[in-house]
Amino acid sequence: MSDLKQMWIMTKYQFKNYMRAKRLYILLLITSLVIALIVSVNVYFGNPSEEDIKSTASSFANFSEILVVLTALFFGGDAIAGEYQNKTGYFLLPNPIRRYVIYWGKYLASLLASLIVLLFYLISGMLYTFYFHGTIPSEYLYSMLYSFVFLVSLLAFTYLFSTFFKNGAVALTIVAILYFFVFNIIDGVSQIASVEPWFSITYASGIITLVFQGSYMGDYPHSQVIHAGKGLTITAYNPYLWEGVAIMLGYFVISAIIGTLIFQRKEMK
Repeated sequence: MSDLKQMWIMTKYQFKNYMRAKRLYILLLITSLVIALIVSVNVYFGNPSEEDIKSTASSFANFSEILVVLTALFFGGDAIAGEYQNKTGYFLLPNPIRRYVIYWGKYLASLLASLIVLLFYLISGMLYTFYFHGTIPSEYLYSMLYSFVFLVSLLAFTYLFSTFFKNGAVALTIVAILYFFVFNIIDGVSQIASVEPWFSITYASGIITLVFQGSYMGDYPHSQVIHAGKGLTITAYNPYLWEGVAIMLGYFVISAIIGTLIFQRKEMK
């Protein structure tokens, strides 16, 4: 059996595990509630037919960053660590199948499940915008594209950290702390120090919403100096669109290589 066929079988059964554990259903339910909330707020605080079309579309794009993080945590946080915690690796790893096939089969299953949730959310926003405005701004389509790039890279980064631990709960907690606290602190401190945080994936993901501040070409200011008083100045940076994509793809490539190599050599004890 070829590696590709084995990878497809691995993907199929890993995806079935998500269905069996109801993770996909739970996240789809949470996403539905968020959609209902956004629609309710838009309708209550203004007539959508009279709103600026970019405002309507961006109201959905604003949550897509958080949704990508949630999907990465739900489907990737314990994907590798769980094999060691639950001892299922004792049945999986001794099989005549290459380690990288297992790793990427799981990754593709996580990506498929995440794409289902993300597409459900983004297409709902697209339909809502089209219903009230009769058109969809090009910025929203570019924002969707950047969301997909963010998902691919963030999921690979999550898998990398999942290979470091042998406890799924620990892996999930560490990754959640990284995404929601550590990276945000790094972004804030860097900008106070007037250093562009080009090394941060959360900084790069800002292009998902920044595209609405200009055209899809990204004609918004790259940096702004803010005077905070008593001689203190803060430089607020915005990544260029090409820069954000490059940073996220860099995270994907580096995480994919290191994560695969670690899993290749990690022992099941």
